[in-house]
Amino acid sequence: MTPLQRSLQARLSLALTLAILAVALCAGAFGFLSAYRDSIRQQDDLLLQVGTLIARLGGTLPEDGAVGSYPGADHESRISVQWLPEPGQSPSAVAALPLPSGLRDGFQTAVMFHENFRVYVQPLPTGRRIALAQETDVRDGIASRSAWRAVIPVLLLVPVLLLALRRIMRTLFAPLTQLRREIDQRRDDQLDPLATQGLPIEISPFVDAINRLLARVQGAMTAQRRFVADAAHELRTPLAALSLQAEGLQQSELSDTARARLQRLEQGLERARMLVTQMLALARAQDQSAASPRTRLLLREAVRPVLQDLLPLAQQKDIDLGVDGPLTAEVDSNPVELGLLLGNLIDNAIRYTPPGGCISLALAAAAQTPPGRVRLEITDNGPSIPASERERVFQPFHRLDPAAAPGAGLGLAIVQSVAARLDIMIGLAATDEKSQTGLRVILDIPASGQA
Repeated sequence: MTPLQRSLQARLSLALTLAILAVALCAGAFGFLSAYRDSIRQQDDLLLQVGTLIARLGGTLPEDGAVGSYPGADHESRISVQWLPEPGQSPSAVAALPLPSGLRDGFQTAVMFHENFRVYVQPLPTGRRIALAQETDVRDGIASRSAWRAVIPVLLLVPVLLLALRRIMRTLFAPLTQLRREIDQRRDDQLDPLATQGLPIEISPFVDAINRLLARVQGAMTAQRRFVADAAHELRTPLAALSLQAEGLQQSELSDTARARLQRLEQGLERARMLVTQMLALARAQDQSAASPRTRLLLREAVRPVLQDLLPLAQQKDIDLGVDGPLTAEVDSNPVELGLLLGNLIDNAIRYTPPGGCISLALAAAAQTPPGRVRLEITDNGPSIPASERERVFQPFHRLDPAAAPGAGLGLAIVQSVAARLDIMIGLAATDEKSQTGLRVILDIPASGQA
């Protein structure tokens, strides 16, 4: 099916356009013919009026009539008037038009000099008759010009109607366009009902059906998140018990082989505890029913505790972790959740940055910052993320290279969920655009007073 067949607006516009063109064509043809015939009748009336006037004046007319020389007469004279020869009388030698004597009174068409003439014969009180003649070419030219003058307004009106139709269609479909734009701009987890105010009656049932579908999807997602949270919570107790048992075994006398296996067991338990912790954090971050009260705070107040917690991990890998410039900008956010977001981002950067690398936090210049936002950039010199993968990395359990660093692939999913709650826009780019190395995370945080 072509785009034209799929688009109701395009099909309706095409149908109305064809209807307007068809009506305009019919109206133009009818107007042209009507104006043409009216002009011919008016010229007949003119011949009749001139003949009647001459008859009332007593038929005073020169013997050679009132006409130019034929052929080649001046068309501007329009009408020629001359005496008709009486029965049995030959045409006058001075007559310009060789009118036959057998012409009847009234209107008729005669052929002279290989041209058609419209002739009106007017009897006089004296018994003689006069003939008023006009070339049909002249009459047709006058009628055609008159008809075109009547049709031109219709032809000029058609483009105006088509432009008006386009604007009307755009106005009528504006609510649908706005509704589509609103749906496209929604996040994956934004399932609140669509507004139905101002929508046409024909569209409201579809929007109501979409809202019911959103309600069912939201219920299913809530049940899924509750299941994940409950499962993760229930796993914490047996994992804690297994960890205690492993710690107890550390105090026992074990062979080197058993101690190596115990170490691998403890590493597995640590990864399991981390996974459970991240699953609980993701479930809490995706819970849209929980309010996230925002407050006015300095950005450095949210960054400082995160750096203090992660600095030992960075030092273990000999990574330079620091702030480039003072973070004195005021933002409108939740300090706890903003700290969770920054913690996951910096933790990811530490995991993927090679030893001896550098991780920096800095505020972007005002010219590069959207209005009403504070832009914080986290840059590192580790591996970059290909442009084709920058959307997928925010999906839960999605990892580019599982062997590159330990983890479950939930960190960026938590970041995206928290960012959605705090109205923070996230962008990913390469630190060095030319070589496509390093990762630059761009956070556009609402500025103070822009909640």
